[in-house]
Amino acid sequence: MSRLVLLVAVALLVMRVVRFLLASTARRPAADGARRWDPYAVLGITRGASHEQIVRAYREQVKLYHPDRVADLGPELQQVAHQKTVELQRAYAELTQ
Repeated sequence: MSRLVLLVAVALLVMRVVRFLLASTARRPAADGARRWDPYAVLGITRGASHEQIVRAYREQVKLYHPDRVADLGPELQQVAHQKTVELQRAYAELTQ
């Protein structure tokens, strides 16, 4: 039974990573051709979010991509999870300065 639970958890994580990859490729560049980076969009919160909401969103997102959770996945997905974690940390640092 525990293998089934682990398999389902891994499948859900893979689905989230794929959804993230698809969403990031669907983003449109800005009108001037430069791609704008939005820390609110990275954390999945609206502009004007309180400090507590920013912290909560950051912690929830980081848990999904933690190295211990993706240790059983292939190296490509581990790399994607690492990149997402770096992006989340950058967004968190920018919003909490």
